[in-house]
Amino acid sequence: MTVVVLAFAILSVQAQTTSMAELAQRLAGMTAVAGFEQQMTDTLVRLLPEARTDRAGSVVVTLGRGTPKRLAACRLDEPGFVVGNIHDEGFLTLRRVGSSPSPLFDQWHEGHRVTVWTRTGARPGVVAIPSTHLLRGRARRFDDAFTVDDAYVELGTKSAADVGAWGVALLDPVSLTKAPHRYGNGLMAAPWAARRTACAALAHVVASRPQVRGTVIALFAVESAIRHRGLLTAGNVAGPFAETRLLEYPTPRGLTEALFGGVSLDMLDARYRDTPVETVSFEDAERLAAAIRRWMGGGQ
Repeated sequence: MTVVVLAFAILSVQAQTTSMAELAQRLAGMTAVAGFEQQMTDTLVRLLPEARTDRAGSVVVTLGRGTPKRLAACRLDEPGFVVGNIHDEGFLTLRRVGSSPSPLFDQWHEGHRVTVWTRTGARPGVVAIPSTHLLRGRARRFDDAFTVDDAYVELGTKSAADVGAWGVALLDPVSLTKAPHRYGNGLMAAPWAARRTACAALAHVVASRPQVRGTVIALFAVESAIRHRGLLTAGNVAGPFAETRLLEYPTPRGLTEALFGGVSLDMLDARYRDTPVETVSFEDAERLAAAIRRWMGGGQ
């Protein structure tokens, strides 16, 4: 028991001392396809003191007590794919999870490295590029837009049995291989960099144990792409709230004032939004964290 308490204390100190930029980079390097966010939620529960998961699987931290009760929420999940079929030759085909954020979303993956997240670990793969030679004379022209229906994932396996031996199964999540890149004067480029950085700002504030007026629920919501299940569950279970502050989470339909009170939205000034090189500024993120801290304390 002493060892467990000591380990938790060390993780809590790490969350407080890790810079927000380092935390943002760490979260941006993780994958959380909608419905498959457990790797990230487990990390946040380990890092944040008194964090827990609710019945939807979102991470919840309660700060302060009494009234007013307010909610600060960011979204963890991302659009992506799952394994749709395993072919006898060892190839995988895909099915999309969530709506496409861009007409070019599928094309981002053509010819690029992807990761298949299995129960036994991460497996590297690549989305195959159509052969110009094999396409000649066929109905599909080389310049037709690539879609998920054209995607074949090569794992280096030769049969369905080889795929199974690697632990890959139907409905395992698949995403672009993440490699967050920090560059320039405090910039970071990564898929979904803005939402990851907004969650890092919220986590950094929570870990610092800020002064809070009344009660503030910090929510790291799952399944925003699946009818906003994480956010709406928090409203029904922990609400009603006098006020809700959404971070990089465009206000969805169905947020009633009776449950969520007045709703405000904070969006980072992201460049190349909804692309694999979405870019955020850590200076902008620091301003967001400062605004969250003031709001938790009762300021504006």
